[in-house]
Amino acid sequence: MQPTNTTERRKAFINFLLLFVVCIIIIVTTVFFSIQVPFKQNEQLRTDMSMVVKEREFSNHFMNETSNISAMLDTINTKAQKPELLDGIISESIGKLNIMVDGDSVYNKPLYKNIVLTLADLSAAKKQLREQTGKDANAGELKKQNDDLSRRLDEAQNTILSLRQEIIVLQQQRGN
Repeated sequence: MQPTNTTERRKAFINFLLLFVVCIIIIVTTVFFSIQVPFKQNEQLRTDMSMVVKEREFSNHFMNETSNISAMLDTINTKAQKPELLDGIISESIGKLNIMVDGDSVYNKPLYKNIVLTLADLSAAKKQLREQTGKDANAGELKKQNDDLSRRLDEAQNTILSLRQEIIVLQQQRGN
């Protein structure tokens, strides 16, 4: 016995099968992406973490170098043995910092550049201060020397005046 609605049954079965396949594809795709997304996210987080670690290492190295330069700048005007030599070392260190900032792909490059520029400006100001201090000390010494020479000139003029008076007295005694 054959059912009379075989075509309708077949159509219903094909629709069911088609709907079943679509649902299975959706479920499989959802499960697949649910598994793949965490893997990609983990990979992205690892990349971000390595960048943060690299940035921290750069920052620590940069801060150590700036601390060394700051220490040298603090000691340069305090009776340093050879301030020109120390000034050269400071300039070289600032140049190395500048190259380090330019060469690395740090996150906040303008901040590091401004710190390097500030250190360079501070070094130039210290040098200018050292030169001005030397001029002030030299000016004080020259003023003292000028006062001494003025005093000696006054003494010499007084001596000349007293000698002239003695000459006049002696000439008057001879003339008499």
